[in-house]
Amino acid sequence: MVTQDIVKDEIQLIYVSERCASTDDAAINKIKLRAEPNNHRRNITGALLYTEHYFLQYLEGEAVVVDALYASICRDPRHTNVRLLLRKSITQRDFSRWSLGIKKLLDNSENQDFIAVLNMIGQASKVSESQLEWFKLALK
Repeated sequence: MVTQDIVKDEIQLIYVSERCASTDDAAINKIKLRAEPNNHRRNITGALLYTEHYFLQYLEGEAVVVDALYASICRDPRHTNVRLLLRKSITQRDFSRWSLGIKKLLDNSENQDFIAVLNMIGQASKVSESQLEWFKLALK
């Protein structure tokens, strides 16, 4: 991951949500194809991790733009129980290379720890920033 210096009032926002059963991999690919040009135009970067049950997304950009996108994401019927985990000011972006990087955590031995933590986060009432930092490893 490459970092990028920040020039404006920018934030990193992280949320988790429950994936609807009808949201298959083809639907997620459509999200990526639509989001990439939109995010590039709005100077939003980030990454989406997902499993069979959960989405975990990092969004970075100008605060007002990211907040508006998050409000729209909350209304999206392809997932439920959207919960804001972290919203913080940043001085560098972690995902400056990606208008939307997407990674599916396959249910295999290599990803068992990540999947277990994501399942825990999906059900937890409170999550620490250090727990969320751990997921950046899955995106390398």
